[in-house]
Amino acid sequence: MKLLIFDLDLTLVNTTNCQDYLKTAAGREDIVDLLGAGTVATSLYYPDTVAYVNSLVSRFNRGETDTLPIIISDSPKAYCEAVLAQHGFDIARQYVFGAARKPCVRMGEIFATIDSYDLDDIGVEECLVVGDSARDMFFAHEIESPCIWTNWSYVEKDHMYPFHTSKPTRTATNLEELKGFIEEYIAGGEAIFGYEKPNFQEDWDILSVDLENFTEHQVKDIGFVKHYVPEAFTTRNQDYISTFFEVHWMVKPAKDVPKDDLWNKVPQPFYKKGGGFANASQLIRTAGIYKFRFKEWLDKQGITGKVLVVPVPSSVPAECNKTHTVKLIAQWWTNWLNGMNPKPNFELVHYDLLVERFQPKEPTHAKGGERFIEDQLSTMGVFKGVIGNLPEDISAVVFLDDVTTSGQSINAMATIFRELGVVSVETPLYGYVWYQTHHPTTEIDFRALIALADKVAAEN
Repeated sequence: MKLLIFDLDLTLVNTTNCQDYLKTAAGREDIVDLLGAGTVATSLYYPDTVAYVNSLVSRFNRGETDTLPIIISDSPKAYCEAVLAQHGFDIARQYVFGAARKPCVRMGEIFATIDSYDLDDIGVEECLVVGDSARDMFFAHEIESPCIWTNWSYVEKDHMYPFHTSKPTRTATNLEELKGFIEEYIAGGEAIFGYEKPNFQEDWDILSVDLENFTEHQVKDIGFVKHYVPEAFTTRNQDYISTFFEVHWMVKPAKDVPKDDLWNKVPQPFYKKGGGFANASQLIRTAGIYKFRFKEWLDKQGITGKVLVVPVPSSVPAECNKTHTVKLIAQWWTNWLNGMNPKPNFELVHYDLLVERFQPKEPTHAKGGERFIEDQLSTMGVFKGVIGNLPEDISAVVFLDDVTTSGQSINAMATIFRELGVVSVETPLYGYVWYQTHHPTTEIDFRALIALADKVAAEN
């Protein structure tokens, strides 16, 4: 049996009007009823989309093909079902898989669910992914399957990198082209595309640590601006609650906002519990405030001279996000602090590309369990062109990140720098984050706490 895996949002259906609701738990709950009532409208990119998808379902149900259409979406299942119902798609609810967290989808669970329906004697053997985003393409590469990029919702200026760098197997510029690719797959399977999983590490010329022979290194200190408390609403501490909203309404969603919008302070609305929208704090304004905390920490550590600021990569390759938030913050801080009068005792140095994630890593909060540095080191490394080409007079390195819990990602950066000789062994390594995870309650069921933190991370 073959799977035809469709993304939903901005692929089959134009759900632009829904996106601000999907940012919060309250919005994700209310949008289902709003769609059902017709208060929020979605639209089709092509009028015969539904008829074609429904024909694919009918052909499978009648035994004319062995290709089962399903939905795998990062959006909640109930929302996906509401969108499908609004337009009359015939994909049954048991074949709609929501909250998938692309590109690291737990396909083993999806395969097991489909196999439990006894649709055939063999089970799923092949897959084709159809989607609009780089996350869809990297999801396909993770399961070693071909992928079709539907480019009709793509806005080039909103993205950091051209889409071809995520290596779609085919590009469909309209529904007729997509139909042709799908019919090829139905007739000839994956083989018709001649798919080979890309080796992004090799293609991007990235060096990584030898996992069979390395020494783990740590930074001297990890500074931070504020404590982030996942269980903030149980504490009634207004500072914790305010910081919670900074993390979940401002910093984390910024990766999905075009860089120019962050520069230009374009309002970012979020749906509130009880209805209505509120705008998140402006990232650039907050960065302007927090730069003074960063300067104070540098001075307290006695860090002077030329300081290399290196952003910690996201858990997914940069192509998967519209903005590399931490890199943008590093750029802002470098410009602002170096331009202060009087001059500080240090000079910040920031380069565009030093360390990158060449393979998606399942976020720790989603994966759960113990953290291992190998999970970091196996998926990221330093560009070869960096080695031997940095200034020789760097006095310190600071690895910058947005949120840290265990410091594992920052220590992985330190391990990469030491093991690969990116800077001299005498150069001290530090870490700095905006938010350090903190749990103020000492008498607590830690398993319940981990479950709460995972739930918060998943919902926000």
